[in-house]
Amino acid sequence: MKLVIGPEAKKDIISLDSKIRSCVDDAVRSLRDKPLPDNSYVIQLPDGTEIQCLKLQEQDRNSELNHRVTYDVEGKEVRIFGVFPRGSGYQNIKQKTQGRV
Repeated sequence: MKLVIGPEAKKDIISLDSKIRSCVDDAVRSLRDKPLPDNSYVIQLPDGTEIQCLKLQEQDRNSELNHRVTYDVEGKEVRIFGVFPRGSGYQNIKQKTQGRV
């Protein structure tokens, strides 16, 4: 599958700490081969659009890696919309992503 990373998602990734960025990069690239891994689930945006959300988390919930990647699978493309930390910004993940779809 072709991987398409939106401009906002690129900014999200670039802003991450290098260790976290490496983990996120690996996870995003793996979506080319397996676009619906076990650690993904469907979320519904405020406008009713359904997209995928990839959960990236280490065993310890307080670890640095506790992020979500929002994306969609369209035909032979995986479109990445954003990468969000599970912290305070997570509450608005649907609203933030809707503006990027």
